[in-house]
Amino acid sequence: MTALGHAALRQLALNVLAQHAGSAASAEALGAAARRAYDDLAHVSTPLIGQVGVDALTGRALHLAQREYSWLADAREPEQTGEPFARVIVRLERQNPAVATEAVAAVFASFAGLLVTFIGETLTTGLLRKAWPKAFSDAHREES
Repeated sequence: MTALGHAALRQLALNVLAQHAGSAASAEALGAAARRAYDDLAHVSTPLIGQVGVDALTGRALHLAQREYSWLADAREPEQTGEPFARVIVRLERQNPAVATEAVAAVFASFAGLLVTFIGETLTTGLLRKAWPKAFSDAHREES
């Protein structure tokens, strides 16, 4: 990975979360922002890798992020029988918003990093631009 290194992907995810959450710093607002950002990413990824692929990458990204944020670990709570990202939302809403923001950014960065591994940087960048166009336009302005 060159331009899309883990640190760059994590910063992109932090920018997306900030855009979706606005000035609200509550755990609930962060949960809603994370859900919107994830849905946007899943929406553009599904045609290429399928829903099973999205769920598999989400599960693996969660596993990788658990190394740094152990509270993301699967406790097999009854309400968590659905899609993998629902587990993230339930858990992050129980955390300090600053910690939760960093954790969900780590999950998104891992997901995107896995996409780079499977489909390459060019295709991944295209998907991320489609999912989160405002984050890329903001990043372009910062570089200018």
